[in-house]
Amino acid sequence: MKMKLNLTRVLVLTFGAALGLSGGIPLAKRVVSVWADAKSSSIQINFDNAKPREVEDSTQQSIMRDYSAAWKGLSNALSKNVTGPLNENFTGFALDKLTQRVKDQQQNGISTRIIDRGHKVEALFYAPDGSSIELRDTATIETQVLDGSTVLHSDQAQVHYYAVMTGAEDRWKVRILENTQ
Repeated sequence: MKMKLNLTRVLVLTFGAALGLSGGIPLAKRVVSVWADAKSSSIQINFDNAKPREVEDSTQQSIMRDYSAAWKGLSNALSKNVTGPLNENFTGFALDKLTQRVKDQQQNGISTRIIDRGHKVEALFYAPDGSSIELRDTATIETQVLDGSTVLHSDQAQVHYYAVMTGAEDRWKVRILENTQ
C-alpha cells in the first residue's frame, strides 16, 4: 500500500478571532494544518510560542507545506530505496544521515514503509533574521520493515522529533531531524 498525500487543501485556522477583535481578549492559538485525503495523516503546527519573534503568515504556510513534503519525501525514499526525494526536502546533517540509511537498506535488501497517522508540531524558535526555525514534533507513525513484500517487523508508536528547518533555494529544507527517544 503506497501512501499518496493530497496536500492541496491547506487550511489556516484562527481560533477566537472574533473575541480578539472585539475588545481586549488576546487572540487564541493559531494553528496551521495540512490535511491529506481522508485515509491519510494530518500535520498541525502551532506557531504561537515561537521565540524570539512571531512567524509571519506566509512563512507559516511555507513551513507547513515544506515540512509536510519532507515527511512525504522521507516515506518515498525509504519505501523505494531512492535518494531523490531526500535531496528535494533535506539538507546538511539530516540529508547525510537519511542518505546513509537508504544506502544501508539497499545493501541489506530491505525497505521501510512509514504509515503516517499524524503530527502535532510546535514551533519553538524562529531566528531573528528569519533564516531558521526549530520544531518539536509528536508524530504517530507505524513503521514496517520489509523484505520485498514480506513484513519482517512492524511497530506503531508516538515518536518525538526535533527538527530544524532552514531557508534554501525557493523552499524550507529540513537540516536536522532527530528522534528524541
